[in-house]
Amino acid sequence: MEDFRFEKLEIWKDAIEISDPLFDIADKADEKRYYKFAEQLRSATMSISNI
Repeated sequence: MEDFRFEKLEIWKDAIEISDPLFDIADKADEKRYYKFAEQLRSATMSISNI
């Protein structure tokens, strides 16, 4: 039986693709001292591809 490879799913590839711009936004939020927002955005971005 072949193992399931989530990396082949288009939705997973899309999630990885949108994570870079979201991390950039979080970095900009840190610069403006929106620390809690930046932390929440990073957490949400990581969970997109981990679900």
